[in-house]
Amino acid sequence: MIVADDLVLADGVVVGPGCDLRSAHLELGAGAQVGVGGRWLVADSARLGAGSVVDAGSDVVCRELAVGQGTYLGQRLRIGAGATMEERSIVRIGDGCQIAPDVTLNCTEPVLIGHQVGISAEVAVFTHGYHAGHPVRDGHGASFAGVELGDAVWLGFRSVVLPGVRVGEGTVVAASATVTRTLPAGVLAAGVPAVVKRELRPQALDERRRREAVAALVTAWLERLAFKGLSVRELPGTGVRTSWEVSGRGGGWQVRLDTATVSVELRPRGGEAAVFSFAEPLAVAGVLDEVGHDLRDFYRRATWLFPYEVNSRGLVPERFARLLDGGAGAGHGRDSR
Repeated sequence: MIVADDLVLADGVVVGPGCDLRSAHLELGAGAQVGVGGRWLVADSARLGAGSVVDAGSDVVCRELAVGQGTYLGQRLRIGAGATMEERSIVRIGDGCQIAPDVTLNCTEPVLIGHQVGISAEVAVFTHGYHAGHPVRDGHGASFAGVELGDAVWLGFRSVVLPGVRVGEGTVVAASATVTRTLPAGVLAAGVPAVVKRELRPQALDERRRREAVAALVTAWLERLAFKGLSVRELPGTGVRTSWEVSGRGGGWQVRLDTATVSVELRPRGGEAAVFSFAEPLAVAGVLDEVGHDLRDFYRRATWLFPYEVNSRGLVPERFARLLDGGAGAGHGRDSR
């Protein structure tokens, strides 16, 4: 069921069975997906950007929801968890975020999440905190304040963020930490309450180490293809180019690693090539087929995030696929998550 005064569905939108999506303005961008059994009650505006996915079992109650492009929100997402039919119940999530299953975003006050943010499983973000048995008139505290996560923040497994907190850009919050106060950018924080343990000072890969990392990444992906029903044969190469022939699943592909340009070309038999360029910024040119999507998904899991108009998805191995035949897998999330 979809109920909306204004409804905008772009090309390639998928809404799973059993969904009940209600909003005054509902807008799903090109290739966006809402998984099985989603329940949304969004008073003013619900927007899901191009290529973004909200997986099965989402439960959303708020005034406004805005999700950017290429973001993944895992199974059983809960947005609400309190008095969220209120004026300030606003959730904004940026581009390219990865949010794991069983995450709770309480949004009595605004929850603002930047771009490329990672939120691990069973994380909880709260914008209000009180208990009726501990009233303010008796000297106890109550808090109602929004939460903001800067770009590239990473919240570890089962961490908790409390009202009024801002987590600075690029900061990592360790598993099971409780964030009670604002954290600066670019640090590792841990503990209950969370405190800064050290600054994060990453060093970008130089040209040699980047070439080595890309070569190792492609080799690792090729080694895993046999499990997915594909065979791989290395072809004669040159000093800077290494090639492989991939076959199976009714098709054939040539994979070519070029260490001079630091790029990987994937060419389907009789088709046009897709090229992954590892120069900055990362880019993919061409149209990805199922093997191309599997390669991009493998890159994603290794944190090389190539922009594309739809979310990444991996090939389903036959031993899993046969168990999903006939709809037995309805309600399951994507295999690559």
